[in-house]
Amino acid sequence: MTWSLNEIEALSRKAARGAGLSWGLAEEAGKAARWLVAQGLPGPQVLADLLTRNDGTTYETLCPHDEDEGRWTARGGTLCPLISGAALCDHASRLAAGEALHLGRTASPMLLLPYLDAAARIAGRSVTVSWEGVSVTCGAADGIPDGMTDALSTTMVDAVAILPGELCDTETPSPTARADIPEATARQLDAFAQRTYAPETETSRLAGAGAGLTDND
Repeated sequence: MTWSLNEIEALSRKAARGAGLSWGLAEEAGKAARWLVAQGLPGPQVLADLLTRNDGTTYETLCPHDEDEGRWTARGGTLCPLISGAALCDHASRLAAGEALHLGRTASPMLLLPYLDAAARIAGRSVTVSWEGVSVTCGAADGIPDGMTDALSTTMVDAVAILPGELCDTETPSPTARADIPEATARQLDAFAQRTYAPETETSRLAGAGAGLTDND
């Protein structure tokens, strides 16, 4: 089924919120999935897998801690790229100053790319992110190199290096307008999204549209 970018963003946002992320982080997760799809990458699929993996895990065990200078790790052992990505945007000034950052064990590192693209634009310089077998420059006009989908789709890496590049006017490549999402992925995301809806009660039915159990005749 073909989805518009707005539909993909909305579904991903609701799914992230249903999985327990704050509204702010869920909003950014929706934008991240949209950005990846626009670059021809399977953002919704990677997001659905991550939300399933992290389901029931607390924020404190997934968020980054700067235990060593310039190296972020998670107390639970594995960083969440959605939480770490938002933190990287908050620390864009460190990248602007030419400081390299390193992440420890990280799940679904593809999801870092949209945040690093945003951080590159904030910092005013390109940012190269790399892990074993992968190196991508964010903020570059040519976008994601072709043929990297499989390498970027890895579910876990032991280390991620984030290196600021040259000062430049970063650009965002022209995105695609629509994309297909596998039915299984849409169902996964929708299942998480359904958690954002309050369960129906007799009171809510009566207060909703229509007559409910009241006979108005």
